[in-house]
Amino acid sequence: MNLFQPEHKNTSLNAYVGNNPWVDINTHITGYQSATIVMLDTILGSNYKQYDGAFSWCNDTSIYPILFCARHFIELYIKQKIYAINFLKLKQDINEKLIKTHDIRKLWKMFVSISNETKDYRIEEFIDSLKPYIDEFGNIDPIGETFRYPYSQDNEKHLLNFQCIGIYNFSKKFKDFSKICGGFTHFMDYLVDEYRVKTFTKVLSRSDIEKIAKKLPTNQEWKNFSFNNIKNEIKKEFNISSNELTKAINIIKGHIEFKQYLYPEVYELPIEKNKLVLFMNETFKESDIDKFSFEEIACLRAICEIGTAFMNVRYYSEDYFWLYKLFLEKYKKGNYYEFKTDYNCIIYNIYRIKLGIEKLNYIHHIQ
Repeated sequence: MNLFQPEHKNTSLNAYVGNNPWVDINTHITGYQSATIVMLDTILGSNYKQYDGAFSWCNDTSIYPILFCARHFIELYIKQKIYAINFLKLKQDINEKLIKTHDIRKLWKMFVSISNETKDYRIEEFIDSLKPYIDEFGNIDPIGETFRYPYSQDNEKHLLNFQCIGIYNFSKKFKDFSKICGGFTHFMDYLVDEYRVKTFTKVLSRSDIEKIAKKLPTNQEWKNFSFNNIKNEIKKEFNISSNELTKAINIIKGHIEFKQYLYPEVYELPIEKNKLVLFMNETFKESDIDKFSFEEIACLRAICEIGTAFMNVRYYSEDYFWLYKLFLEKYKKGNYYEFKTDYNCIIYNIYRIKLGIEKLNYIHHIQ
């Protein structure tokens, strides 16, 4: 007998585990959350239907695997989000702490702590939404024993303070909680992309720095007395010191997108502004390829790329530089086919280039 052998004939019924590239903690999180929902729905819609081979599938027997799966989903979810938040910019050594504890209350404390250390108010906004659900599970089953065993390690019976648990009530609220978790997961995916471009300080995110850039006057107005008032208002709004504001301004000054708020006249692309305007007005045709240098095509191709939206790709203006370098190096290696293909690509994707120019905050240069 081999209970865990694979299906050799009907391979569509194999479940892939172990050393497969798509199997990770997210697979487990999704599995336990989905199993909870499926079990709840079978009970709420079954009218005590019995399943082939099942000893008994009813309210009193199903509640334990349902709540165990829900609780284990929460434990894994918090752990994964601690890893994800830590990955953004702190990058502390937290592996041992996470592996050693299954206590939801301790994990939640770590989650809140690392969120506060990251100093991104957008993460902190989710804490209030998640906390009531985490607290309830932390109180009823802090270490994952309550729904697995009838007795604790101290031989005390579990759930003595509960006469019954409403399955419909739990189902409704767990689904509400799952929506919050799904929203936070989606938002964390967004933040991972944002922090990837490394535009942040110890206390300010890229989003904060962009907001500050928009609040600052143009460089020509900095000598005015009102500039000090504006800086003081910014420091108060973002709760930062003068030193932190100076760091943010220095980042803005060197940022391809944000510097345009301070220096709107600055134009630093390797294609002349007039030529870019002509290109955007669709003046050039396929036959005009010889009128463009490698640098100009690499520039336009990079702008086209950051103006392109894919499901799993989110570009920022910072991505322009490595994309430009990537395309330029290909052309300089003598790959004329790539050069011609990319030229045709930009000729027929003016709209995407416009979106890319908007990301660079250069739109005013072509209007």
